[in-house]
Amino acid sequence: MVKFYDSICEDHQEWALSQSVFFIASAPSTGRHVNLSPKGQPAATLTIFHGNLVGYMDATGSGIETVSHIYENGRATIMFCSFEKAPRIMRWFCTGRVVETDHADYPMWTDQMGKKEYPSMRAIILLHVWKVQTSCGFAVPLLTSIHDPEKGTRGSFQERKTLENFAIRSIPYPVEMGQYRVKHNARSLDGLPGLRKAMKTKGENILVQKLFAEGLKFFGCNQNVLIKHQTLFRAALYRWVLMDREAPCLGSPLEYSIMAADPTRPVRIAGASGSASDRRHAMAQLAANHPADPIDVIIGDWMSEANMTIRGVMKTDRQAQLAKEPHRPTNTLDLGTGEAYEPTFLEALEPALVNIAKYKIKLAVNAGASDTKALHNIVTKMVKSKSLNLKVAWVSGDEVFEAVQKARKQGTRFENICTGELLADWKFEPLYAQCYLGGIGIAAAFANGADIVVCGRVADASPVIGAAYWWHGWSRDQLHELANAFVAGHMIECSNYVCGGNFTGFKSLESKGWHDIGYPIAEISRSGQVIITKAKGSGGEVSSQTCSSQLLYEIQGPWYFNSDVTAVLDELWFEQIGTDRVALRGVKGDLPPPTTKVGITAKGGYQAEVHWFICGLDIAEKARMLEAQIRHELRPYSDKFSKLEFTVNGSAAEDPSNQNAATVDFRVFVQAPNEQDIMPAKFLRPAIDPIMEGYPGATFHLDLRQGFPKPIHEYYVTLLPQADVDHKVHLWDGKTIDIPPPAHTKTYPAQQPSEAAARNVKSTDFGSTTRGPLGWIVHARSGDKGSNANVGFWVRHRDEWEWLRSLLSIETIKRLLADEYKGKKIDRFELPNLYGVHFLLHDHLDRGVSCSSSCDFLGKNVAEYLRAKYVDLPTKFLNRGKL
Repeated sequence: MVKFYDSICEDHQEWALSQSVFFIASAPSTGRHVNLSPKGQPAATLTIFHGNLVGYMDATGSGIETVSHIYENGRATIMFCSFEKAPRIMRWFCTGRVVETDHADYPMWTDQMGKKEYPSMRAIILLHVWKVQTSCGFAVPLLTSIHDPEKGTRGSFQERKTLENFAIRSIPYPVEMGQYRVKHNARSLDGLPGLRKAMKTKGENILVQKLFAEGLKFFGCNQNVLIKHQTLFRAALYRWVLMDREAPCLGSPLEYSIMAADPTRPVRIAGASGSASDRRHAMAQLAANHPADPIDVIIGDWMSEANMTIRGVMKTDRQAQLAKEPHRPTNTLDLGTGEAYEPTFLEALEPALVNIAKYKIKLAVNAGASDTKALHNIVTKMVKSKSLNLKVAWVSGDEVFEAVQKARKQGTRFENICTGELLADWKFEPLYAQCYLGGIGIAAAFANGADIVVCGRVADASPVIGAAYWWHGWSRDQLHELANAFVAGHMIECSNYVCGGNFTGFKSLESKGWHDIGYPIAEISRSGQVIITKAKGSGGEVSSQTCSSQLLYEIQGPWYFNSDVTAVLDELWFEQIGTDRVALRGVKGDLPPPTTKVGITAKGGYQAEVHWFICGLDIAEKARMLEAQIRHELRPYSDKFSKLEFTVNGSAAEDPSNQNAATVDFRVFVQAPNEQDIMPAKFLRPAIDPIMEGYPGATFHLDLRQGFPKPIHEYYVTLLPQADVDHKVHLWDGKTIDIPPPAHTKTYPAQQPSEAAARNVKSTDFGSTTRGPLGWIVHARSGDKGSNANVGFWVRHRDEWEWLRSLLSIETIKRLLADEYKGKKIDRFELPNLYGVHFLLHDHLDRGVSCSSSCDFLGKNVAEYLRAKYVDLPTKFLNRGKL
């Protein structure tokens, strides 16, 4: 019986490698040849990296058909068949790539394969397995004896129970046989017509099905191309009428040029900013380079939880002042020096506008913060001042304070998704709320002619979802495509990160230059296939390793939620298909949740800090002395503090070669509900008063500006029903478009899938070990979401994966965190195709970036701390070289 699978399971992997031969079939896109080549000894030449990626060592032979066909169209099928007593046929349907011996990636793949190389080797054939089929194999003869020259015996085969006998015995004849053929033999895997008799029995019209088959040939040879142009239609129709069976459906230069300009080709989306602090030149550079490196859409994110809270408070303060003095002209009000949108976006936009208009590049940005309409007005004026013909739209609906307040009155509890706390128990007064929108509003704006779409707070990846949705004309039920676009957005929304920024393999990039790390580009096809690359001529690299690093940043578990779709990540992996070109594989799409994340802002009080320098010997004792003295000076005031912390940052080197190496930072940090409680007389002055009675070498930092009170903002993360969000698009002509919530959603458990430790570990014996830092051979990446920190670990080689997953349990992470473990819940899940293990540290970051007392307020150094911890490293892995 035929069965299908999405990947090669472990039992099938073991069986395949035990066979004596496999076959690979390939064919050109046109012409009559179909090639079939036998390949011997899978165990010696074939490597199964994981359930969807295999590779084999291709030796020099008399022909080059397989290589040529894969270069031309990437299609191939691998087949195994058993000549032993237990019959079976297995086929792997694949898309592939060729890595020749002079390719830069060849050493990496030979190392990964761990096979013996032969002088005749000419290439490695890498194959992405997208479907697996097994069947009975009764038609394959049984091998009864093996050729032995010494004994003079010849190998021989014996007919086993053949397919005919199997059918007669297993399927009662003649009624059930006919039904069996109707069910299994009327259509091919590609939906093409099969047995005419079976089709007639099913009531299908043979002529209609023939026309359908010809239509597939002439209209659908590239099923990702939707033929919208009359030229293409006429050419295909002409060939169909003439029954020109040898010609491709799209063959002339004219046709190819039309296809290249058709919006159904992959859309190229460039990421120009990952934060308000990012370099501002990228947008202008990407637009100016369009002739050499064309892009269709530029996206950028200038928003974070930090400036969301700052801009939210700024807006509510202004509203409060206007409410007190409604008749006073606004230009005489003390409205502060900043704006409630993110002004750094304008610095990036202004020099890019001319080329954006010239090359018809679309732009979608997250920069409106708490006053998207005002930013829209400024951008519109900027466009007009340059006499450019660009239409500017803006998206609203993210500001949801009224919806939250209404829901509270109706009894909604609003549980904090990081801490489990209820909003009613929060000791701060909510004053602003902003939710994360999906990308459908952006798609609607583009579909209605917008060139620039300004958003206040869509989710980080939503501009990419919106751009791809618009470009390809997707619908909201195309979950596979949306999920891949969602992950593509995650990959490029942090700009340089996927190109080598914030990458634990950064030392390997030095030879290419650490300056000018590139900005990323996502190429997304109509079917949702994603390739990540970067701007031509820029520094850094795009590799499977840099992509793994970015993928593991800020995720919260295997379910990755967006308002438009849920991406399931546990089978995800990356395939290096060329220099600075990586394909995204294994993403699964599911329905979006009925809710969206919302951040509630409150004024949290004030904070200040003072820094001292301690040098040389007895660091701990000097710090203890200074802390005792400062606590004594602060005693009259400290009962009004909500937090007072003393920390030593860094460590002094033994036998230091210079004074800096022997110096550490001593930080005094304070928070209080009221500004007057930490004014300089009550904190700064007492914190530096012990200067004359202090430790040997006592020195405080002369820049005392941080010792003055500054406001902080509390941030409470919860969920709001999407049905409560009034999502709209505002066009340049005053028209608005309502964006309804998704029609179909799925309620997911509050707890993401988690396993405390690895299951089904194949081996715990990895040979001799060397004590050393985990980061000598293990990559890692960490980040923040609210007060949660995530950290993901991965290794470079497949055989290191079993060691990593067996080592990194939740209990091991608690032990490695040591004093940094907060006693809170930790989740763990594995990404086997990525050779990764991911952990979510709940409520690890002291309330989050906008009010945290930690120096690591973004959680980015959790990974670096853990990589510095010592463990027993298998020596054989360490011998491959340190990161």
